[in-house]
Amino acid sequence: MAIIKKISNDAFIKNSIIYFSGSMIVAFLNYLYHPVLGRIMNIDDFGEVQALISLFLQLTIIVGIFSITTVNITSNIENEKERNEIISELRNVSLYITAFLFLIILIFSSQLQSFLNFKSFYPFISLAFILLLQVFTSIRTSFLQGLNKFKSVSLAGIISSGGRLLFGAALVIIGLKSFGAITGIMIAQVITLAYVFYKSKNNLNLKFNSKIILNSRLKKELKYALLVLFSTICITFLYTADVLFIKHYFSPEEAGLYSGIATIGRIIFFLAGPISAVMLPSIKLKNSVKDNEKILFKSLFIVILIGGLASLTFYLFYDMIIGILIGNKYLVLAKLLPKLAIMLFLVSIINIIFNYYLALRKFFLIPIAIIGILSATILTAINHNNFNSIINNFIYSEVIIFILLFVNYAKTNIYNRTNL
Repeated sequence: MAIIKKISNDAFIKNSIIYFSGSMIVAFLNYLYHPVLGRIMNIDDFGEVQALISLFLQLTIIVGIFSITTVNITSNIENEKERNEIISELRNVSLYITAFLFLIILIFSSQLQSFLNFKSFYPFISLAFILLLQVFTSIRTSFLQGLNKFKSVSLAGIISSGGRLLFGAALVIIGLKSFGAITGIMIAQVITLAYVFYKSKNNLNLKFNSKIILNSRLKKELKYALLVLFSTICITFLYTADVLFIKHYFSPEEAGLYSGIATIGRIIFFLAGPISAVMLPSIKLKNSVKDNEKILFKSLFIVILIGGLASLTFYLFYDMIIGILIGNKYLVLAKLLPKLAIMLFLVSIINIIFNYYLALRKFFLIPIAIIGILSATILTAINHNNFNSIINNFIYSEVIIFILLFVNYAKTNIYNRTNL
């Protein structure tokens, strides 16, 4: 009873349970999207959808930078007027950058079609509009996250994932193929934006200024955004770029088969994701090192427990899991799932550690992130003979990141002890 009472009084554990529960519904709907599409689309078209989603995740890194920055600002600045002014400026910067990317995608959609072996350039048009909508949705969702309103954040996720499943499947069924799947995501994005606007309108009043004023406070946050940029690129790259490499180096059918297995492997990353989302606003600059590290170690324990159990399940029952979730036609690559599980499990742990240091604004993450990305890219450029080689390249890069993080942690502890 004492343990149950202690857990019920722990704000971090309570928020984790709330957000984890909501995220399980989101995860179920997200992954239902993939097997449903995998069964109603041919392998080539399904491979296109997976490549589009991977590309979308890469492109929304820019939006993600300002989302994490918004969470950090919301959880650390108590003055509502100052907080809203900073978030407004960040939203405007994000909007300008994203509008530029929007135009680039539209202009070079034919080139993207050729490079990624697509049948049409139309899916990239929908992708460009989703990217623009994501700016408005993510800023308000991150604001709610920073206020620890995890019920609202969870419901926003459910609306988004449920909407893309419903509209995406409907548009595919009527014959729109990968264009329909990605357009379904766009429709769901519009509905989600309406919800988060309603939930945040009383507390977050954002103003649009055509001219961005670079005052000292904005410069400080943009400097922090640079840290978030490199960290987010690294994490997103580690759990999505394998699909893009394989889409480039292998045939459409092979890429489609691999994408199906990779989709299941990513379950591990998204199972662990809610923990980092709860941890981020819980780590505060004003807290003691001891208090912040307690939250870090709780987060790592939960992620290792969840990720470890999921990885073990994938190792023991990979055939059955693939058959149930995405269909027997993907069983030809079933033996890749245990290794992909290890790759995604390691990324999940790295994500927790990165988010911890992001909350504390530690800039040593930048060189570590760059080394991680370069190592995976160079290794893959050198050796991409088969699927196993590419997965191994990512695992080796993750091990390098762990070593660098451990060395930095050890150095920091030694420095702190010598200065007591």
